[in-house]
Amino acid sequence: MRATDYPAERTDLFHSRSPSATRGPPLPLGYVTMTIHKLTAGSGYEYLTRQVAAGDSTELGATALADYYEAKGEAPGRWAGSGLDAFAGPDGINAGDVVTAEQMGHLFGVGEHPVTGRPLGRRTRSDGVAGFDLTFSPVKSVSTLWAVAPPEIARAIEQAHDAAVNDAMAYVEREVLFTREGTDGARQVKTRGLIAAAFRHRDSRAGDPDLHTHVAVANKVQAKLSGKWLTVYGRLLFQHTVAISETYNTALEYRLGEALGVTFAERANPRERRAVREIVGVSAGLCRVWSRRARDIDRREDDLVSAFIAEHGRPPTESERLGLVQQANLETRAPKHEPRAEADQRRIWRRQASEFLGSESTLAAMIHEALDVSPPVRRSTSTDVVDTHVIHAMAVAVITELETRRATWQSWHLRAEAERQVRAMAPGQIRAGDLPAMADAVVAAAVGMSVSLTPDDDPIDQRTDLRQPSGLRRSGGTSVYRHTGADHYTSQRILQAEQRLVDAAGLGSDFAFSAEEVDIVLAASAVAGVRLNDGQHALVHALAGGGHRVRLALAPAGSGKTTAVEVLAAVWTMNGYDAIGLAPSAAAAKVLQEATGLPCETLAKIDDEVATQPTNTGGDRRSGLSTRIGPETLVVIDEAGMADTLTLDRVVAFCISRGATIRLLGDDQQLSAVGAGGVLRDITHRHGADRLEEVVRFIDPGEAAASLDLRDGDQTAIGFYLDHDRIHTADEDTTIAEVLAAWQHDRDDGLDTLMLAPTRNMAATLNHQARTRRLAGIAPRTEVELADGNQASVGDTIITRHNQRRLAVSGTDWVKNGDRWTITRIRGAALTVRHATTGLKASLPAEYVHDHVELGYASTVHTAQGLTADVVHGIVDGREDRQMLYTMLTRGRRENHVHLVLEPIDPVEADRRQCMLPGLQEQLTAIQILDDVVGRDGAAVSATTTLRRGRSWSTQLHDASLRYADAVATGAMRVLGSGWEDALDAAGEGPLPWLPAIPADLARDESWGPYLTARSQHVEVTRQGFLDHLVGADIPTAIESQKRPAWMTRYADVLGDLHDTVALWRAARGVPEDDPRPTGPAVTEPRAGRFQRHLLRQLTGRYSDSVQRWHELILRRTGIQAQDDHTRGEAIELARLLDTLHRRGHDSRGLLDRALSSGALPEGHAIAALTYRVRRLTPRDPLQSRSESAGHAGPSAIGM
Repeated sequence: MRATDYPAERTDLFHSRSPSATRGPPLPLGYVTMTIHKLTAGSGYEYLTRQVAAGDSTELGATALADYYEAKGEAPGRWAGSGLDAFAGPDGINAGDVVTAEQMGHLFGVGEHPVTGRPLGRRTRSDGVAGFDLTFSPVKSVSTLWAVAPPEIARAIEQAHDAAVNDAMAYVEREVLFTREGTDGARQVKTRGLIAAAFRHRDSRAGDPDLHTHVAVANKVQAKLSGKWLTVYGRLLFQHTVAISETYNTALEYRLGEALGVTFAERANPRERRAVREIVGVSAGLCRVWSRRARDIDRREDDLVSAFIAEHGRPPTESERLGLVQQANLETRAPKHEPRAEADQRRIWRRQASEFLGSESTLAAMIHEALDVSPPVRRSTSTDVVDTHVIHAMAVAVITELETRRATWQSWHLRAEAERQVRAMAPGQIRAGDLPAMADAVVAAAVGMSVSLTPDDDPIDQRTDLRQPSGLRRSGGTSVYRHTGADHYTSQRILQAEQRLVDAAGLGSDFAFSAEEVDIVLAASAVAGVRLNDGQHALVHALAGGGHRVRLALAPAGSGKTTAVEVLAAVWTMNGYDAIGLAPSAAAAKVLQEATGLPCETLAKIDDEVATQPTNTGGDRRSGLSTRIGPETLVVIDEAGMADTLTLDRVVAFCISRGATIRLLGDDQQLSAVGAGGVLRDITHRHGADRLEEVVRFIDPGEAAASLDLRDGDQTAIGFYLDHDRIHTADEDTTIAEVLAAWQHDRDDGLDTLMLAPTRNMAATLNHQARTRRLAGIAPRTEVELADGNQASVGDTIITRHNQRRLAVSGTDWVKNGDRWTITRIRGAALTVRHATTGLKASLPAEYVHDHVELGYASTVHTAQGLTADVVHGIVDGREDRQMLYTMLTRGRRENHVHLVLEPIDPVEADRRQCMLPGLQEQLTAIQILDDVVGRDGAAVSATTTLRRGRSWSTQLHDASLRYADAVATGAMRVLGSGWEDALDAAGEGPLPWLPAIPADLARDESWGPYLTARSQHVEVTRQGFLDHLVGADIPTAIESQKRPAWMTRYADVLGDLHDTVALWRAARGVPEDDPRPTGPAVTEPRAGRFQRHLLRQLTGRYSDSVQRWHELILRRTGIQAQDDHTRGEAIELARLLDTLHRRGHDSRGLLDRALSSGALPEGHAIAALTYRVRRLTPRDPLQSRSESAGHAGPSAIGM
């Protein structure tokens, strides 16, 4: 590949030449990434402009560099992006022009032309997304060197930073920026470029050096062909965040190397999974000092805001918040504010650096060392060919790295890893300007090595004899219906590992215990005080007597899995056989060992022991627990769903080779770890799984039922939490204050309470403020700084974040990731600590404390998985998935609370809402957000499943119907003009009952007619294929029944001959299998919406007269107007439950009266909440089992 063969791209997107200074994002040391945040309409963008000085709005031009540095104030932002061509002209806007507040108000405030105020398509709603803030920050060593270097060196660093931002944004315009047109956004189309305002800032809020650029990208773009003003396909921006960041990082390293000859080397960062590349020669300690100052101000500001909320009962206004910021600045640094002129700042920075390093000469030596690197001899890429074996080697490295982190990957994963490989290449190979070509070549080679799991087999696009209408292909020839990023890839190694694991679960075994042998152990365990419920009894029998070499058991959180495992292990040991336990993490292994008494180890340790065993020498030289794995040994692998596929495959294969019996245990609906591939679902799909269904953790059986419904993706589970005041909403400041107050109250009552946060940064904030509350104003005599930037003293709770076997706790235990401790002594920077559970003591050396210890009052949800407490207060922001929420809400035995952070609303909108009941709108908003979270399935999916889904008749039918629906509407609009909607309505039924036929006039069009006919025929083919497969797959066997989706089982009594119609609708509309609603979410498109409502009415009409009477009674007694399918569905489900209970001899009317008398119902999911009340009052079986009331005991809404 010749680098010069790469097409020329625009690289001058940004023309900002004047450094500016505002508060930058507080970034921990080495946190290298491009962050992205939504900008809300209204006043959401003002933080970018409020600190821009109107008096300093000229470019540097011919002004002397020294004079420029003496100038006061901050430089303005600059307009950038290819999309600015739409505003070009003498009175318009061009790239590099100064950004004014008025222009920002037009574009980002309401979605108007920034100069004329003309609407750009639809105006942005006051609660809509106005744009996206992409913030580019270099590694801290770059900002540090820039701050203390001579002016000409600093200027070169600024130029390299600007050029790297340009490179990253050029990648965005080339590969990431799309919009969508058509029915349900079916067509993904290129745009005419982005419109952005770039703001380069020079310091943090603490006044420390922090070179970074905010790029505010407007949520307004023009479709390339149609010219329509539409919105950015924001999902792609977020998906490509890491790839964009790595593009910037690579470009910055190369450009700094070319300009200054600096070199970068990896520097370990304990808080990040990957090592950070910093400039060689720049003091790491100086970088930490300048990172810490910003963090100290943030922490102090958090304290002040928390105190303000506690005193006033509300969050501070914007002006009050600014006052608290100023107070935090004053309290955490010298009383006199540092001047804002850059020259003054540089003098202060040099003085601070000299003081930290010891002298001015030491600082000069540091700068000299960083810059005293001989520039590499760079080859001229204009004539030389980049060796293909280099590209091949990097592509192999890309695939190898991805295999360790995920089972499947997409284009942005490939790009990010390709950029890292290119960045690590020896200097002098290529020029910075040729980096895009090199990265593209590595990605292309990696794609060639990958297995495509989702090929686009649309026969219409592949037909050469069919003329496609204009506008249905992009300029590169790809179909607008094939969305960028839709392709999923894997490797042969992953597919083969998954296949071996699934095959292993089908292996038979002659080794099994008889029912009598198992019963003897069960009786002995009961005598010893270990009593099992019926489900645990059945599980022990199944796992001990199944005759399978490998067997899977699935158990929801709190179902008593480890207790059952303890008895299962006793079956082996009491009969003279060995048993051991394995787990993906050291913390999980320790929990398993403490609960069962089994000797336990991590999967990684066993894998390492096996891998290091010599293969060409005689004898077995293994050491450790793997030596105990032999014929008929029981190997329990707990939390198997969190194991990465390749490691699990190797360990299972080794155990089988040694003749062991393997029992996999896990929950495929809890969080998965890095590299986890979802193979448990594949095993379940092929061979079935043993299950525990009864939850025993919670004190309230109603909460147990709600947790199971939440686990299954049933959105009406939210009704339980609303009804019990477990859902709280506020802005971020108030939320943190409320969580801390609740935590303190629970602790005062003697309850074990967990605070859970969605991010490590928020967890660090909670930890800091929790410690502040604990100290109650008393300053400790000795403190030590921890890895999260917090201080700790004797009495503090901490958590260790790294496995270290050399730090022994006992003869068999050691310091593990996730262990919680109390500090009992501080010696220098080392700690003596006591374990929170066992009470055993350990000594943590200073280096370990600095790198791997954090405060332990709060943690992330991932860290808390496997923990149990009395009460949990968890914070969410709406971006989570069902698995995250389910894990969070199943840690507490007594109560589990979710605190939802709502974004501040526009002040005008707030005034308008004053007429509403206080908190009502917030509650309704929270319900919508949490419903979305519950409906978002984030479970790990294997490559095998992805491949099966990609080629399934369901997927083919969905794609075919979506493309036909959009194509026929687009064709009618273009050919028939005004009245096209009436023509479609009059056209009759198309290839599916809710799709229109092709209007006669459109069918006669020489371009659209044949094309639409082909699309219609393709829908019919996929429809028939789906129905044929549906009939063939509907085999009433035990294993097949486990594959049946919940909706099919739940509504089996009313589906009847509508079964195929409902299944067809779900497949064509793309309703997920785990959505319990028979027809999925409500459809807004008129024709399809009418069909959906008709289908739901048909289902509802099939219920018995008694169910209908209960339904009417429920609506009458609650006073709820069932005007939507959502509410009607909830009411029907409750009616079915009451009818079932009545037929079983219960006083259902009395139960309903008692449930209604226990308090007012919540505004949202009211009838679902009432259903949980009834279930709580009824006998155990209908409450716990979803199959008691005619196979449908849950409160899931039929029409939700």
